[in-house]
Amino acid sequence: MKNTAMLSSAVFSILVSIIIYCYTYDNVNEKRSEEVKQTKTEAEILSYLHYNLHLINPEKGLKEKVSFGLKILSEILKEPVFSCFACINKDLEFIAASKINSSNQQQSILEEDPLIKEISTKIKNLTDYDSLINSGGSSKAIEFVNENKVKGLIFTIELYSKVYGILVEMGKDKLSPMETRIINEFCKGLSLVIENHHRFNKQKNTDTKTNKKKESEQILYNLYDYMFPASIPTIPGWEIAKYIYPSANRADFMDILNINTDKYMILFGKCSGYGINAAIYINKLKLIIRCFIDNFQSPAKLLNKISNYLNSEMMPELFVDVTAITFSPIDNQITVTMAGNTLPIINRTRSGFAEIPELETGIPLGLFNQGTEPYKDQLINIMPGDGILLHTDGITDHPGQGLERVSNEDLKNILDKLPEQDAEEMLNNLIKEIKGNNSNELPEEDHSIIYLKAE
Repeated sequence: MKNTAMLSSAVFSILVSIIIYCYTYDNVNEKRSEEVKQTKTEAEILSYLHYNLHLINPEKGLKEKVSFGLKILSEILKEPVFSCFACINKDLEFIAASKINSSNQQQSILEEDPLIKEISTKIKNLTDYDSLINSGGSSKAIEFVNENKVKGLIFTIELYSKVYGILVEMGKDKLSPMETRIINEFCKGLSLVIENHHRFNKQKNTDTKTNKKKESEQILYNLYDYMFPASIPTIPGWEIAKYIYPSANRADFMDILNINTDKYMILFGKCSGYGINAAIYINKLKLIIRCFIDNFQSPAKLLNKISNYLNSEMMPELFVDVTAITFSPIDNQITVTMAGNTLPIINRTRSGFAEIPELETGIPLGLFNQGTEPYKDQLINIMPGDGILLHTDGITDHPGQGLERVSNEDLKNILDKLPEQDAEEMLNNLIKEIKGNNSNELPEEDHSIIYLKAE
């Protein structure tokens, strides 16, 4: 009898455990599904936001441009009231405000509105123009409460530590992390709108053709500056060297992103166009990459997402060849995804040979719609001392010093003969072998090479 009771108790305990496990498992799966859905939604919202900011007509006045931007933001985040103040003549001046009214329609708010007057007084008491400019803004929003005890947040409209104004959010008691990220991304996009407005009008108001040409060239050079990072970050366990020798009409680009604590991504390639069109296209592309990178950290997933976006949203006549790689200080593998760019070369100096890996090269991003997931992650094992050489086809098709072409096989053979050196020296010696001493003339196409070496 006692044994029967003990057996019944054990069976009951097992059944309870199974029920609890099933319930917990369903809840976890439901939570994960919701997180994936939210991630996708946020990426789509940011894409929609930045795309609409790019549509703003440069001929319009600043108030119309900002009003259009706030209209888009209000349509995305319906509850808050948003107002924008720009830094003009060493003061914060009201530009535009927006809200969703009781009929669920976007409505602009005029400067004479009592709420705007109250906000204007409040921000002038909370912020000082000179200290705001000198500090390069603040990535953390400032909280305040108005006379009616309605909470508000002040976000700086800034990019690369340059402050263009302030965005004030009011009416929602507490923003979610996703809503905060959307507002911060909007502020970055709006800063570009304001910067372009100032540049456009400065160029428009120049008196002489010579000055107009200089302004146009300066804008172009600024766009070119963003096509490559200003400096190479220091990454534990890795050396990175780059050789950039631009042509008269730039088309190559590069980006190095720290996508989490110990993982980095390099995107490297070229645009099918040249000059100003390529610069605009690439700068838009790099902005889109930053919108997606947090949610699509695999090179293949990132390029698949961007491919769908480019085919539907950007300049249809242009496309880009790209190599995307991820690597980590704690891993001996490199993940590579190809989108029409030239194949990399693996330089195994301690083993005494270089090799061209067999990889699927794919087709360029934005060339045409290829389906949902045309790009794949491909793994390359790396040992200490190994290097990976990335280059665009300018270095092979137009190498200089009278050579008609240098093949990938030629580059591999040169690397075969070079002893193990640090990344910078290895790259310099490779360039000398290709170009010799006749490297003062501008090439017909950009010469861009990256050498990544595992220490």
